[in-house]
Amino acid sequence: MKTVGAIHELPLRFSGKICTLVRNKLNKFNPMKKTLSVILLLFFGFNLVQAQNYSPDRPGIGNGSFIIPQGMLGFEAGVQFSNTDLNKQFDVGQLVLRYGINEKLEFRALLGSFTTVDAEQIGGSTSYTGIQDMGVGFKYNLYRGDASTLSALAEVSLPFGTEEFTSDETVPSIGVLADHALNESLSISSNLGYSFSISNVNDSWLSTLTPGFMISESMNGYFGYAGNYYGNFEQHWVEGGVTYGLESGTQLDLNFGYDTENEIAFIGIGFAKSF
Repeated sequence: MKTVGAIHELPLRFSGKICTLVRNKLNKFNPMKKTLSVILLLFFGFNLVQAQNYSPDRPGIGNGSFIIPQGMLGFEAGVQFSNTDLNKQFDVGQLVLRYGINEKLEFRALLGSFTTVDAEQIGGSTSYTGIQDMGVGFKYNLYRGDASTLSALAEVSLPFGTEEFTSDETVPSIGVLADHALNESLSISSNLGYSFSISNVNDSWLSTLTPGFMISESMNGYFGYAGNYYGNFEQHWVEGGVTYGLESGTQLDLNFGYDTENEIAFIGIGFAKSF
């Protein structure tokens, strides 16, 4: 999901500091050092401009409405531990690749996770591991104003997972994603999504409403609601987390959530980086 200024504010300010420091010292260098300094300045400046425009979708159950810039590759990953009275689950990966096709359209590859489950059953406990289903999709920007953005999301889940974790079906889903900045330090993000019914897979709805807030120049937070509705089965998540932007443009995150309907809790960490 998108949080306020999660990754771009610190690199933008730091870029100015780098430019000032290099400019003040250039006249003291010999010609070779001047050339090297200019090369380094161009290299770091390019990466910092990328970081300025990159808005990760993680963390959070929802997705942000922002499109990754044209020609940029975004890499997002994490680990998560989930717990109920009967099951413990550990996911490693949560891999998402995003590529900007143009200023309005991005391609997405959802590469899933390697998952381990410890389950309590009648007669004892059992453990199993495997790979979750993967997917591909596109995000398209519908509107971008001074304070608001609106995008459409279309994805297809592909049955590439192992036996314990696959739906055995190709399942399409669609969604509408919105972000609105209330002021310089407070925003709100929302999603409305629908996953189609395919064979033995029931249809489902997703709804999120998530305020985001700035804690400091490099740290931001969010806290909100996400609901999953599967016919007779529902999940009502209260979720939150913090993000921290490094000077290199990498975003680190800590996230957590609790399903009040089914008493499921999760905690996770992750990172996002653009190239």
